[in-house]
Parts: sequence; C-alpha cells; structure tokens
Amino acid sequence: MSAQEEQDQETNTAITDDMLVDYLKQNPDFFNKHPSILAEMSIPHEHGGAVSLVERQVSVLREQNQQTRKRLHELIEIARQNEELARRMHKLALTLMDADDPKSIFSTIYDNLKKNFHADRVMVRLFAEPAFVDSFPTDEFAGKDAPEKSLFKTIIEKRMPLSGRMKHQQQVFLFGDDGNEIASSVMVPLHGQDWGGILAIGSFDAERFQPGMGVELLANLGEVLSFILKPWINED
Repeated sequence: MSAQEEQDQETNTAITDDMLVDYLKQNPDFFNKHPSILAEMSIPHEHGGAVSLVERQVSVLREQNQQTRKRLHELIEIARQNEELARRMHKLALTLMDADDPKSIFSTIYDNLKKNFHADRVMVRLFAEPAFVDSFPTDEFAGKDAPEKSLFKTIIEKRMPLSGRMKHQQQVFLFGDDGNEIASSVMVPLHGQDWGGILAIGSFDAERFQPGMGVELLANLGEVLSFILKPWINED
C-alpha cells in the first residue's frame, strides 16, 4: 500500500469516527434503544471517574444472566413434570394390561386421564367391529364403515397426536351434546391391521391443550392402547 493510500485510509477512518461520535452525541439514548450492542462491546473501566457506559453494559449483562437463569429453571421444571408424567403413564399401561374386557379398559383409561391430565372429557371411538360375541358391544365401537371415519382419516394415517381446537363435527361425534363445551383437546390416533380409532382428551380450558405442544408421551400411550385393544377387535 502506498503512502498516499495509507493517508487516505486514515482520513476515511477519522471521518467515520467523527461521524459516529457526532451521531452518538445527537442520540444519547442510542444504547438504551439497542442494549444488545452493549453486551458485545469491550470497554475498559478506569478507576476514579464516572463511566456510565460501563455500568450500563454491566446492567445489561446482569439482566441477560437473570433471564438465562429463569429459562434454565423453567426447563428443569418441565423436565421434572415430564418425568412424573412418564411414571404415571407407565403405571397406567400396567393397569390397562390387567383389564379383563373392553369395558374395563375404557373405564380405566377414562378415570386415569381425567385425574392425571385434568381432562374434562375423555372418549375412545373405534372404527372397527368387536371380536367378542358374548356381551353387547360398547358405545366405543362406531363400526368399521362408520361415515364419521373420514373426519379423522388424516390423523389416523399420520399416527401422530393433534392438539388444539378440533372441528365442530369431530367434537359432536366424539363428545356428543357436550362437544360444544370443549375449548381445547388432544386427539390420539389408534390403529391396527385393518382398523383405526381415536382417543380424545378434551378440556373446557382453551389454554389447556395448545397446538404444537409436546405429545410424545401421548403418542406412546396410543401405541400401548392399540396393542391392548387388539385382541378385542375383529381384524378379519
């Protein structure tokens, strides 16, 4: 680089610095509007004088640290809740395995989910025919060719629970006259060789089951329930 080029570069740098200084003087609240910049700056703290910029930078870092700690505590609490929920799900699966007939299976899962999930309504609907002939089929068996099956076709095929607000027709079919009171829900798909179904968990609270919430444990429950119901369903 020539001497002239070096001089031009120094001049440009000086102009840029001057422009920046003027701008900051004209906008003394700049760092209040853009506090994230302070966290990336390196400013020496000299003793004996008031260095408000350094103090502001320390304040920003302290706030960020507090937010990080708060988020960490939230994650720990979520992990603790998930661990407890997993334990309850495991216990529910064992209880379901001891059920003697479909009525006992449905009664067990209804009572348990209302208690542990704080659900207001729980219902199973199976698009299948019962395999047993010695007792009257329960209301949960809607029939293999029930027209309402099309309302849940996508959910059953994807085999992934869906949370949020369900469609009106789905609510009425699953919960009957109480369907309009359901403000949020989770629909868990059930499936077998040639049949499908839905485990629906509903709440009167619109904030209880939000779209996108974690549903991995409920997906596992759907797999377990499908396996337990298999002997009671006609798969011919």
